[in-house]
Amino acid sequence: MSELLFGRVDGALEATVVALSLARTLLMCVALAFLARRHELGWWFVSGSYLLAGPAALLGSPTLGMSTPLTLVLYAAAAAIPLALGIGLGIYGLLSFRKFPLADPMTRGITLHRFTPTALLAPLVVAAVFALASLIPLLSLYATYGRHLQPGLGIVLTPLISSLLIGLLPAGLLGLAHRGRWAWFLIVVSALVSIADAVLSAGGSVRMFLLIAVIGLAVYGWGQWKNLPAEKVSRS
Repeated sequence: MSELLFGRVDGALEATVVALSLARTLLMCVALAFLARRHELGWWFVSGSYLLAGPAALLGSPTLGMSTPLTLVLYAAAAAIPLALGIGLGIYGLLSFRKFPLADPMTRGITLHRFTPTALLAPLVVAAVFALASLIPLLSLYATYGRHLQPGLGIVLTPLISSLLIGLLPAGLLGLAHRGRWAWFLIVVSALVSIADAVLSAGGSVRMFLLIAVIGLAVYGWGQWKNLPAEKVSRS
């Protein structure tokens, strides 16, 4: 039953990593529920979610028992980059929302930013940074084993593309900070890819349930933002 719910867990360390990962996704669900209603607390929960990502990444390092100084630095960077960017997203989104007047306690009367192709640039850069950070552990394996590892191009591209799609979650959060209703769809795509990853890795039904909840909350947020007024475009 435990394996069905949480996936295969071997030992206390792996159980801690699973618990942190599930808690991180749960906090993201809470964040999206608040952001759907333009509540400032949503951005605090975004930061809290990514705050848990750092310890989970470090404890989940497969080379902790045989690490060299270089591999430790690489794994620390792989954990620190998403953590710093995620917490930064929470702070940036909070400051962005606070530019607008209060509609209710801690709820901002934001206006929607009109979609333009250039609005996707910054979110896609964020997704790319998250994806590249996820490849740092692969570099650490090269640093540990040297040239004995020679994976084909497909073995590198597959996790890169998958990580880029999963990175659409922080990309979507940046889009929400920029008040783009379209950004909810980026979060849906990220969660769908994460569900596929959970199925392939036998990540457990609890994780998949939380990811399905992320999709439901993103759809809910898209609906909640439907009637928000669009910002006025100044004409010169």
